Amino acid sequence: MIQGNGKNEPPAEAAKRKAFGTGYELWVGLAIAFYVIYAVTELVIDLAHAKISLPLEFESDSVAALDFPGGVATLSGLTQITVSTSDLGVDSMVLLLIAKIALILTFIVAAVASVPVIRDIADGDPFTGRSIKALGVIEGFIACGGLVYFGAMVLGSNMVSRDLAIADEVGPGVTTVQAFLLLGVVGGLELLRRCFKSGQKAQDELEGLV
Repeated sequence: MIQGNGKNEPPAEAAKRKAFGTGYELWVGLAIAFYVIYAVTELVIDLAHAKISLPLEFESDSVAALDFPGGVATLSGLTQITVSTSDLGVDSMVLLLIAKIALILTFIVAAVASVPVIRDIADGDPFTGRSIKALGVIEGFIACGGLVYFGAMVLGSNMVSRDLAIADEVGPGVTTVQAFLLLGVVGGLELLRRCFKSGQKAQDELEGLV
């Protein structure tokens, strides 16, 4: 009698499991989907109201003073601001849109590429060729998407500060910590990919002995 597990499960059950997945990839997909929906909705609403949000590094108190009923405060460090699109040049808007869209697309591709990895791990056979290939795709897209985002955001935020005549008081909306974080994520994915390759090699050698 054929049992419904592993590679001996009935074809109908295998097809159903393959079509609907194991459930684990659904949670990852939902997490990414919520972020993508939020980011796209925020961007569309901002553009519909002729404004756009971006981060700037406030380095001077001269343009960062805030008046409150109970006192005065100043902005410092990386701060999200919202600017009217009518105050910005076309080149500034294009670079900011490239940065935002690149970040959204990077999350989408990484989410889709992670599905086979999660499925193989859930099935108890993580060291497969498709998992290793998928990790390489995720690593490559995160690296490229991060570079596009950082490059476009640095140039775009600098142009915004120029358009607002505050270039001497603020810095670009990308910090060194964020750059090192990207390097850490890419390096961690590469380490994981190499671990999977070593696991696949050990598994093949073990099966050869058997």
